[in-house]
Amino acid sequence: MDFLASQLNQHPLLALAVIIVLGKLLGNLRVAGLALGTSGVLFVAMLLGHLGIHLPDVLGQLGVALFVYSIGLQAGPHFWNTIRQRGTAYLVLASSTLLIAWIASFFTARWLGIEPALASGVFSGALTSTPGLAASLQTMDNPNVSVGFGVAYPLGVVGVILFVQLVPRLLRIDWRQEVERAKASVKRPSIRHAWIRITNPQMEGKTIQEVEAMHMTGAIISRVYDKYVAMPPHAKTHLAPGQHVRVVGTDTDLQRMELLLGPRVSNFSEPRSAITSATLVVTENSICGQALEDMQFRERHGVTITRIWRDDFEFVPGPRSTLEFGDEIRIVGDTADCQRVTHVIGHHAQRLQETRFLPLGIGLLAGILVGLLPIPLPAAGTLRLGLAGGPLLAGLVAGHFGRIGQLTFRMPVAARMFINEMGLVLFLGSAGLRAGETFWQVMQSQGPALLAMALVVTTVPLASSFLIARQLFRWDALTSLGAMCGAMTSTPGLGAATKLADNSAPSTAYVAVYPIALLLVSLLAPLLGVLLGR
Repeated sequence: MDFLASQLNQHPLLALAVIIVLGKLLGNLRVAGLALGTSGVLFVAMLLGHLGIHLPDVLGQLGVALFVYSIGLQAGPHFWNTIRQRGTAYLVLASSTLLIAWIASFFTARWLGIEPALASGVFSGALTSTPGLAASLQTMDNPNVSVGFGVAYPLGVVGVILFVQLVPRLLRIDWRQEVERAKASVKRPSIRHAWIRITNPQMEGKTIQEVEAMHMTGAIISRVYDKYVAMPPHAKTHLAPGQHVRVVGTDTDLQRMELLLGPRVSNFSEPRSAITSATLVVTENSICGQALEDMQFRERHGVTITRIWRDDFEFVPGPRSTLEFGDEIRIVGDTADCQRVTHVIGHHAQRLQETRFLPLGIGLLAGILVGLLPIPLPAAGTLRLGLAGGPLLAGLVAGHFGRIGQLTFRMPVAARMFINEMGLVLFLGSAGLRAGETFWQVMQSQGPALLAMALVVTTVPLASSFLIARQLFRWDALTSLGAMCGAMTSTPGLGAATKLADNSAPSTAYVAVYPIALLLVSLLAPLLGVLLGR
């Protein structure tokens, strides 16, 4: 065994490959329908760490940065909308979860007679918070803080992962229904269309451009029929009473257009004509980031863009809407015009699979620099966001804006998922090796008291957080689990939650709660040690 450990330590890439292979094999094993998934890497790494196998720290650091950056990219398009809807609720959830964890730590440590430095470390470890560990070490200057952290950290990681995987099964949660609830909670109105017969005499001679601008209806006219003769839906096309127009927009937009033009017609049968529609993918860099009113598709190309699909969203574009790389757009116009405009849009599907490494590198660089910046805190020294908070914030900004100048930060889905999975594997492997080095020795020397405290500090806030999210706020299971992982500052737990269903709700909730929890843990961890020492 010593020979094997020596060989693996001499060849870190070989050791990493062994961890990945054995970890994924373990993760694929199913017992009663339950599998560890990527988290199997953690358990294999803990065993190998106990045997004395090491990996360069930079691999784990790279893993954390890649994983959280990809999470930020995924959640960015949804983040601000979610904060506007649930900002106060997320603050309440994070605060109550950590307060419950702190109270449980305080009284458990007093009851079991655990010294303050160890208790502070257990509190940070159960919440898998390295900023909390750093703040406690800086305040207390006692190496036993790290000992308590080392005991509680594996339980904190494993406890959240098992909770995420077991509790939904015990509650018999229907993931299809929960995904629909998660989608419905993001209050994006559905895009619809309707036929309207123009009866307003004031519309005589008005152009489509003038009508769409009236009263900011937000809807778009995509087809015009005058006595069953198709007219091109150009900006300068004139309207008149008696015509039928097809309008695209939200229910509210359609109602406004109805008040402006005339009543809806439910039985209108569209006659055959040269007017058609097509769905194209934006892959031409020269048009990315430009406003539609500047590109003048109607005037120059004779087509109207009626819908845009971006990430998980569908919306009707306005004059200042921009096209971004990877957007799917619906165009309406003459058949020949629709064919001619294809080369302007690009519509080269293979380009969607290209990964742009310059924006990725710039995003990671910005995140790492932000993570290293010291943030002064009254009575608690300084706080650094670290390699978890900095790249997460950078990914969040990059995902929200999509582009900065000429740089497009959006990535192909396959590339983003690969970075996410590889980052998680590197992080879990490194964390498992570090925890495995000292776990058994610490347990033998400190006895069951630390384990009991770590168990309480992990399970009590977990259950409380999930109950608050489900029962008080009535959130769907995906959002509840993501917010819970954010409140527990558990990146591995988020990795398990994102595997449950194909939806970004866990990541969005996590990145909304995580910064609040990160700050609170950094304040509460040293406070616990100080108060216990009095």
